[in-house]
Amino acid sequence: MRAVLLVAVLMSAAYTVQVAIDVLRPPLLYEEAHALVGWLNPPLKGSPYPSFGWYKVSFWCYVLSLPAALVLYLMGRRRGQQLAHRQASAAVVLLLPYPVWMLDSLTHSFTSLLFCLPSTAYALWLIHRMQRYARLPARFLLAMAGWGAVVGGGFGGSMNQWWLDYAYHYLSPGPGHLMPLDLARLKFDVTSGSLLSAGLFEELGKGAGVAVAYLLLRGHIDNIVSGIVLGAACGVGFNLTESAQYMAAHDGANASTQYFLRQSLGLMAAHVAFTAAIGAGFGIARQLKERRARRTAIVCGFGIAIAGHFANDVFFTAFDRVKDDWFAPGPTVDLLVLTPLTFLLLQGPLVLLYLLLLRRGTQDQAAALAVELRAEAATGHGAVTADEIPVLLSPPRRFYLRLRALRRDGITAYHHLGRLYDAQLRLGMTRWHRSRDEYDPSTADALAEEVLRHRIAGLKRPSAPPPPSPSPAQAAS
Repeated sequence: MRAVLLVAVLMSAAYTVQVAIDVLRPPLLYEEAHALVGWLNPPLKGSPYPSFGWYKVSFWCYVLSLPAALVLYLMGRRRGQQLAHRQASAAVVLLLPYPVWMLDSLTHSFTSLLFCLPSTAYALWLIHRMQRYARLPARFLLAMAGWGAVVGGGFGGSMNQWWLDYAYHYLSPGPGHLMPLDLARLKFDVTSGSLLSAGLFEELGKGAGVAVAYLLLRGHIDNIVSGIVLGAACGVGFNLTESAQYMAAHDGANASTQYFLRQSLGLMAAHVAFTAAIGAGFGIARQLKERRARRTAIVCGFGIAIAGHFANDVFFTAFDRVKDDWFAPGPTVDLLVLTPLTFLLLQGPLVLLYLLLLRRGTQDQAAALAVELRAEAATGHGAVTADEIPVLLSPPRRFYLRLRALRRDGITAYHHLGRLYDAQLRLGMTRWHRSRDEYDPSTADALAEEVLRHRIAGLKRPSAPPPPSPSPAQAAS
């Protein structure tokens, strides 16, 4: 929990740096007022980026969150609360400005958000199905999607808006140089900075959620597969709110085009692929023993995501400017042929990357489970038998037997058999972690082998009450 608090502190520190840069911005001769903080300033006449009320609310929430987090931490210490509880409370308070910022999107694009929910749910289902063996609970994926939509989107959006607020002040030419060429160059510089800001801060905001999941759900993260799934779920949530924003900013056919690009053609690419790369870094780090190697894997994941995001924004922006000089397609050919080919060329490599990593991680899980499940069957405890191993190692056979149970005994039997398979596979993965010295004693009460064996015994005898679970100390032993 201390590391989780550190993540929240670092996000607040990045916000503080943006505020400090904004406070030091030079005044413009043609602005009506120059408030200390740009978000509190009245918008410039004709500015395409006016100041909205939610920006101001977010800023004041940030200002109040700093002393509030410190007071909660100190008051909890005085009342004798556990250190982890105080750290968690402080971290939650420090994260409050970012969901507040996203209320602006919910207010202005609620209808578009509703249109995007079915495709987002479908994407989350696909990501959940990527896990062929040991699966993360669905609630974890929903939590990651929520982080990407609310916290990651709010952090990235607020950082981008700070740049747009102070960039013109730093980059604007003097009053004697307001020629068309100078203004065009100014717009180009601001746009270039916006692309860099989006690639950097949006990935940091989403990656912070993956980092928090890595710290809190370590016992559930098996290898690179778990990391990719967590990262992809976070990207799906971010894509949801961003799609709603872009759709609300357009009308009619343009809004439909945004839906097609972001919720259909690019649904499993773009932000899903970027954050999946971050998750892959954390999944690799889960299996590395040296701290330096773990940090290198995580940094590489962030580097790939940030570079891929920035490169895609740059190339798409440049291509939109020159494609009319290169081609002369009609609107239909442009949307249905040229645009998919562009997506395939620019985002296809990142999608192929996380799919190949996912395939390799799945093969590693299958090989490990083949060894550990046979070893478990040899113990004679009865949690896994030799006849069950071929079924557990074959996802199609597991699905077929669940369908048979559904047809014969109904939906209850279908879910019951699924819980049995999940518990048996989790037992195999737990043994794998122990064999690799990756066993985490802090999760002994939830994932220890004896606890899982008792759970499986209860699932194999549904008519009888399951035996009591052992205490954490017994489970650890």
